[in-house]
Amino acid sequence: MSRYVVIGAGAVGSAVAAGFSDAGIPVVLVSRGRTYQAIRERGLRYTHNGRTRTLDVDVVPGPDTLRLTPDDVLVLAVKTQDVAAALAEWAWRPVVSGGQTVGAAADLPIVLLQNGLEAERAALRYFDKVLGAITLTGARHVVTGEIHVANSPLAGQIIVGPYPSGVHGRGSALAATAESVVADLSVGGWLSQSVPDIERWLAWKTWISSTFAVGVLRGTDAELDELTDLVRDEARRVLIAAGHEFADPSAEVTYDANLAAIAPDSGYGKGQQSTWQSFERGVGSEVDHLNGEIVAIARRHGLDAPFNAALQHVLGRSADAGEGPRVHLVDEVLARAAAPGATRTVTIGAP
Repeated sequence: MSRYVVIGAGAVGSAVAAGFSDAGIPVVLVSRGRTYQAIRERGLRYTHNGRTRTLDVDVVPGPDTLRLTPDDVLVLAVKTQDVAAALAEWAWRPVVSGGQTVGAAADLPIVLLQNGLEAERAALRYFDKVLGAITLTGARHVVTGEIHVANSPLAGQIIVGPYPSGVHGRGSALAATAESVVADLSVGGWLSQSVPDIERWLAWKTWISSTFAVGVLRGTDAELDELTDLVRDEARRVLIAAGHEFADPSAEVTYDANLAAIAPDSGYGKGQQSTWQSFERGVGSEVDHLNGEIVAIARRHGLDAPFNAALQHVLGRSADAGEGPRVHLVDEVLARAAAPGATRTVTIGAP
């Protein structure tokens, strides 16, 4: 049986580790700082399906305190802005068998649980066995060492596939690894599925994730909805113009997604996705890798993405100043998007 080394004890990483732990699947959670201390001293506080438990999950503060084996699977669950540093820190750690070093972590399979399009590209610099993934869950990590999962009865959805698409076909060793990971996730309380075309799913999730940052702003429901539509439509046009294709979860998943719906009494509020949680905890911003990804693609293709660029600019300065959510207004983003030199639409590609 594989052991999963989950790097990053945020909402998603901790929820995945909790599921493996409950299922009796070997898992170790890697965390740092206050989160590591809280889990080590008090256990992982895990609330799901209206029940709060303290889980005794193995936790370590980093790779120096963990001996990797050839049976390990790495699961990178840090935020996208922390991926490059985490990959560099882990890639060349020794893998030991029978007391002998037989390789490095870069030889092991690695599953990427980030939003955006950057993590998988970065992983290929070090790792040969890269599994991209998208995660759909209402998991929250606002209080250090405490995770709340709003989905019920299952914890959420995780789609996994070899990266890059088309290189590792069905029946390949990496495709078989993806199937094994999916089987373990399913036992661990997740809806999960292996796909051969993970890049379509990553593009779809990037499109969806481009709107997460809107929840950090302050405005009326109508204003927030308007900006959400503008940012989402612009992101879709840019991605399509750049040649990306989107998966269609409603038609392509092989499970009943209602088994991991957000529970109405979960307390999970509108706009409280990962970007909002980062601002709430003051631990950095993924906006540069979500809205910034759309902006970068637009610039490479000679397009404009004024709404994504304006959102990135307003919240980039906010994160740099250490501000929490609801400090800046929707109107600030709209005003910057309409400033001289900014266009309000992307005309290439279909909505």
